[in-house]
Amino acid sequence: MNIFDERIKALQRRMLQDGLKAYIIKASDPHLSESYADHYGAMRKYFCSFTGQDGTLLVTCDDYYLYTDGRYFVQAEIELKNTSCILMKEGTKECLPLNEFIKKNELYPLGFDSSLFSLDEIKSLYLDDNHKIISINYDDMYTNIPLPKGKIFKIPDEYFSVTRKERISSLLNSAKKSGADSLLLTSLEDIAFALSYRGSDIACTPVFYSYLFIDKDESLTLFIDLDKIPENFDNDINVLPYEEVYNFLNSREDKIAVDKSLANAKIVNHIKNPLFIVSPAYLAKAVKGPIEVENIKRVHVLDGIAVLKLFKYLRDNFRKVELDEKKIADYIDATRLLNKECFSLSFETIAALDSNASMMHYAPSEDKFATLKDDSQLVLVDSGGQYFGGTTDITRTFLLQEQPSKEIIHDYTLTLKSHLNMMMTTFMKGCSGRALDIKAREVMWKEGLDYKCGTGHGVSYMLGVHEGPIGLRYYTRPNIKDDYPLEVGNIVTDEPGVYKDYKYGIRIENELLVVKDKSTDQGEFLTFETVTYCPYDKRGIDVDMLTDEELTFLNNYHKLVYDKLSPQIRDQELLAFLKDCTSPLEK
Repeated sequence: MNIFDERIKALQRRMLQDGLKAYIIKASDPHLSESYADHYGAMRKYFCSFTGQDGTLLVTCDDYYLYTDGRYFVQAEIELKNTSCILMKEGTKECLPLNEFIKKNELYPLGFDSSLFSLDEIKSLYLDDNHKIISINYDDMYTNIPLPKGKIFKIPDEYFSVTRKERISSLLNSAKKSGADSLLLTSLEDIAFALSYRGSDIACTPVFYSYLFIDKDESLTLFIDLDKIPENFDNDINVLPYEEVYNFLNSREDKIAVDKSLANAKIVNHIKNPLFIVSPAYLAKAVKGPIEVENIKRVHVLDGIAVLKLFKYLRDNFRKVELDEKKIADYIDATRLLNKECFSLSFETIAALDSNASMMHYAPSEDKFATLKDDSQLVLVDSGGQYFGGTTDITRTFLLQEQPSKEIIHDYTLTLKSHLNMMMTTFMKGCSGRALDIKAREVMWKEGLDYKCGTGHGVSYMLGVHEGPIGLRYYTRPNIKDDYPLEVGNIVTDEPGVYKDYKYGIRIENELLVVKDKSTDQGEFLTFETVTYCPYDKRGIDVDMLTDEELTFLNNYHKLVYDKLSPQIRDQELLAFLKDCTSPLEK
């Protein structure tokens, strides 16, 4: 029996002692963050061999199941081999959703840690009073990882279009218009946005574990580990220990606005008079002002040069020196971080060779990586940085052979067509990503292909690389708000791909800014402005597959890339490489 099955057996014995028929282990934190500190992911990784970030474990008295989505299917199949864990592929016809599976099989009494679930998630698991749900945890069964203690730091006012005072006033006014007296922010990114502070509690996402209470007079109370407060911290912010938030809320009689989809059930139960609203910070931070937009464009030039250097590095060194996925990831990470404007990565770099690239969220590690060989076909690199002035997310698939196979050229060009179609679109104000997703995806669907993820996601500003309330996808994700209408100032990615299991994956990704297009007597129209500046690999492009409009747009984009990057490049070899990569294509 492998170590994970042994650990599950031990857990099942504990469950039997506590009278449970099932137990849920969720990879999340008390703030329901998409990314979380290792402290909060440790339990699931202790009991399950799957290493992906998104995945929920359901343990019954006899079996255990991993629920995860299409981004991780191939990775999970590989990593769960030789264990008894059953893979549940979310979104497929064969897979009952977790809550329906539990209800159908009457897996009650059901246990889990309620501080990791929203009220709505718990309600979705509720059957009736005869089927008990119990909040319980088994933290004592494994050695956990301590929470980080890094100091938080302030982003200067010059990086923002509005002052913190204006921002706090606006957030509170939004809550008051809904009928509340005060506002509780529980989302870590909402808190960082509201205060103009950043932290280091979660790798690649500069947030800090805390709660923020905005009182009716706009006074602020921050609940945080006091060791994280720097010297000369703002004296207009009252600071209390993180765990004091429960006693504080118990003492309040006023009507407190809170977003129940971003707050865990435990914290909501301590609010005597809650008013449930959509967090005004969640909505406001997705709309970038003029200073934010200016900075985003500036740092994307820096970022584009870093990825261009990787492009040249691969061209210069393939077959000449030994390369592997880890070296490639280390190269782009180091190149990006050499720039003093870049204070961290925005996510763990994905550098995936050939068949590994078919796993959307595969990433090499110190002891797990593939080495490039003479007959290797491609490397997919998805990477990004946190800059003083913006968050970047870019994917380029680099072809390794001077003459790629016809299949790869076809699939690369198909991906590019899908990508360009989204970039080129004009749409009516009021459209959400639900309406626009087909612009990219239809290109794939016509050939019987699909990618098991959204076409794009919102991107924050010096915060999470994934941001609601917008996205580009045609389907609903439980408990995720990403289907709001696109607004001027939103940033969204455009990243379709072709993924052929155990063969290869091709993805191309840019960030797009929503801007005004025109107004007519029929209404207001919006479009996208591309803010990612980096050439595509022309060796993979079959111009005969492109329409004239697509080819013109592609050449214009490459001209934009050259015009943006060339003034910042002093290395003449790199400049010549850029010029070659961005030269026009013709039919």
